[in-house]
Amino acid sequence: MHEVSLMMSIIDTAVKTAEQEQAKRINRIALQIGAKSGVVIDSLEFAFEMVSKNTIAEQATLEIEAIPLMGECLNCGHQFESKEFLICEKCGNFAKVLSGQELNIKSIEVE
Repeated sequence: MHEVSLMMSIIDTAVKTAEQEQAKRINRIALQIGAKSGVVIDSLEFAFEMVSKNTIAEQATLEIEAIPLMGECLNCGHQFESKEFLICEKCGNFAKVLSGQELNIKSIEVE
């Protein structure tokens, strides 16, 4: 389960950032996760509960914004959301990825 190692890295980054700001506690961590990032959100949430224990993020809430897979056709320029493949629904050509592969820490709320 690579979500545990991802969450360890996220918590580590959040704690270091909070300590640099001389914060005593992390209240909220907001993430952006793309539909095609390869991250299983339920597993990441479970990992958060385990990994945040005994840290200044232990009482924090985890907020996850799901980013859909969006593409732009290389032929006609049509932008569209897709669940699986980036094939243009208008002309049938291939598209480039606009979003959906993200894994970002959007914000960290501390006190």
